[in-house]
Amino acid sequence: MKFGIVIVSIIIVVAGFILFSPHSSTQNSGSALSFQTVQHDVVTGGQLLDVRTPAEYIGGHIAGATNFSLQDMQAGQLPNLAKDKPVYLYCHSGSRASQAAVILKAAGYTNVTNLGSIDHVQAIGGIIKT
Repeated sequence: MKFGIVIVSIIIVVAGFILFSPHSSTQNSGSALSFQTVQHDVVTGGQLLDVRTPAEYIGGHIAGATNFSLQDMQAGQLPNLAKDKPVYLYCHSGSRASQAAVILKAAGYTNVTNLGSIDHVQAIGGIIKT
């Protein structure tokens, strides 16, 4: 049983790297997305999720972001949000955000955007809060 779970987890991670890499156009922000769009969607019921560890989040995060670590998602915890509401994800480099996007999409979330790295979120207008 545990072996099967490990295999499925590996498949999900690999699919995440292929389908949701920070440089792919599939459900990724691209250069056209502004942080004002993200903020508007958050005000109207969406979420901006920092999927790094709580320690990384405390060290500095994008203003308006909620910490919901990839580890929590991998353990089966999911955001308390309607599955059709916008969810924006970021992490340090974009890798964990890609993995989180795969998990959320597999769980039925239909409006998931991987913003990639925290640096990219800053580049589109996000402000670091410490």
